[in-house]
Amino acid sequence: MSIRQRVQVLRVQGFAVAVVAQALGISRSWAYALSRGQPTPPRPDRDGELKAQLRALAGEFPTHGYRRLTVWLRKRWGQRVNRKRVLRLCRELGLLVTVRARRAKRRELRGRIEVTASDQHWQADLTKVWCGQDGWGYLFGVIDAYDREVMGYQFQLTCRTQDLLGALDEALVDRFAQGSAPGLACRPCGGLALRTDNGPQMTSRRFTGVLAACEIAHERTGYNNPDGDAYIERFFRTLKEEEVWLKDYGSFAEASEAIARFIAYYNAERPHSALGYLSPQEFRAQQARSLLKEAA
Repeated sequence: MSIRQRVQVLRVQGFAVAVVAQALGISRSWAYALSRGQPTPPRPDRDGELKAQLRALAGEFPTHGYRRLTVWLRKRWGQRVNRKRVLRLCRELGLLVTVRARRAKRRELRGRIEVTASDQHWQADLTKVWCGQDGWGYLFGVIDAYDREVMGYQFQLTCRTQDLLGALDEALVDRFAQGSAPGLACRPCGGLALRTDNGPQMTSRRFTGVLAACEIAHERTGYNNPDGDAYIERFFRTLKEEEVWLKDYGSFAEASEAIARFIAYYNAERPHSALGYLSPQEFRAQQARSLLKEAA
């Protein structure tokens, strides 16, 4: 029995329109229209604005799932919407991101650590980016395992220890107001540990000597153990999924500008699931406010 027939049957039985509307869970005006035999008025599309905004976000962030899209709806347009509604709309619009199937790990992960504050544990690594006519570009990055901020990086056409030290310099200046270049006084960094793999730049005497001078504990991952520096590896994957693999850079200059723009966006704006969908810098600011409240 259609909704119109149910309304009309209940009205014939003598029920008031208000009672019929409440019983069937419809508006009173709609119940009046159905009881008079008028055409059913079209229901307003309350999701139209959200759908348009989701299409725009999906075009801008094609790798983001519905959870991050929910965060962007709140941050960019102030939409008070829950994830279930966004999931439903993404499913209707065909915007759901396909989840890649992964084989279950049958062994305990080695090398992961527990951190309770920023500047306890950093990780550094290297990745390559194709730069069109200029060939490969090499990106060294240093990330904090707690707040996930990329404090320093160097993107060059060379792949030298000097480039790795440049990324470390940026991180030290950002967090400790000191550098590691020759001629700069290295002060103790408060029990900081830096984890790297066993690449030639990371194991060079020059690099390990700088770490020793700054009293930074140097940890190395085991061979064939990518989980050991999972935080920086995950950042590189995010960079490539959301920026590098979506573009076709024609030159090193073009790639360098795009990577610098993405890292700035990643640190300041991009919602991070491990940080309660705050960006790294938003998370650090939240932590600083919490410390001030505790000290007050």
